[in-house]
Amino acid sequence: MSAKHSINQVYSMDLSERSRKVLQAVIDSYIETGLPVGSAVLVKKYEFNLSSATLRNIMAELEELGYLTHPHTSAGRMPTDRGYRYYIDTIISFEREQPSFSGELAQAEALQSGEIHQLMEEASQFLARLSHHAGVVVAPAEPEGLYRHIEFVRLRGNEVLIIFVTNTGAVMNKIVDMDEAISQHDLNAFSGYLDEELEYRTLPEVRQRLLELLREEKAGFLKLFERAYRASQEIRERESEKVFIGGASQIIDSPEFTDIEKIRALFRAFEDKYKLIKLLDKSVAAQGIKVFIGSENPYFEMQDCSLVVGSYKAGSAIGTLGVIGPVRMHYKQVIQVVDYTSRLLSRILDERLKKGIDR
Repeated sequence: MSAKHSINQVYSMDLSERSRKVLQAVIDSYIETGLPVGSAVLVKKYEFNLSSATLRNIMAELEELGYLTHPHTSAGRMPTDRGYRYYIDTIISFEREQPSFSGELAQAEALQSGEIHQLMEEASQFLARLSHHAGVVVAPAEPEGLYRHIEFVRLRGNEVLIIFVTNTGAVMNKIVDMDEAISQHDLNAFSGYLDEELEYRTLPEVRQRLLELLREEKAGFLKLFERAYRASQEIRERESEKVFIGGASQIIDSPEFTDIEKIRALFRAFEDKYKLIKLLDKSVAAQGIKVFIGSENPYFEMQDCSLVVGSYKAGSAIGTLGVIGPVRMHYKQVIQVVDYTSRLLSRILDERLKKGIDR
């Protein structure tokens, strides 16, 4: 089964079959070695049945069209961002069951963390391990689905631990100081009361209902209502804007990032979680996998990188995930890793959601 992975066919100009094969060979060789590719390499490595002179002419034409470039006059050719775009959109085919890589995916250790933030962290490491680049997972805006339970546990003095749980397993733990000590018996009673009031509500509905209950000022529990409302807000804020990055240090190992200033700029971009969220969320409305190549990235700090981005579902909400690496990356393999992980994470979250509803 094959599936188109690109979102936009950026360059409409078509090439002859011969030119396409030469472009593919140059890009495949460059991805593998990182070295500019000359006609001698193509003659030796690929079965073109063409002379070196003919191959040089074809590469010169591809360079005129903007698909190839060369670092200096006597060097071989290397792909441009435009060349990579044509390669991804037009030349390579995306097969979910590629024999060359499906075995490695099948043997990969499964995602199995309990709490949702741990699962997201594990998924980012999973992406990094299989792609050999940085893996990024952005939690969906409302991954929690429906309210399931809130619990209050008395600690020492006037401290109370609030545990806010949703039906997909998202947990918010928060310790608050009360004005006065409250017995565990009263805390249990309040927890049971809220469970009845909030059962089967979505988080926005929970927040609205807590506001209504706050206005009614239930005697003795006003502060707990306020704390419960804040906890419901924090679970939204923390989960909706949480970015998990795994394997970021692997980028430093790429020969493309020997320039210390490039590394600093890239890691500053990693620290700016808001930019990453905006960039990855561009893929939410699109079907399949989206690839941002080098200069296509809107943020200058990331224009020496490519991003392969996909989405996953958590109930009715959609989250994003992807791989960030140098423009010279094994796109076939990375696209397959992102597609596989997005389907895997969607399945795990769907199973958790069903179990939560059934309880």
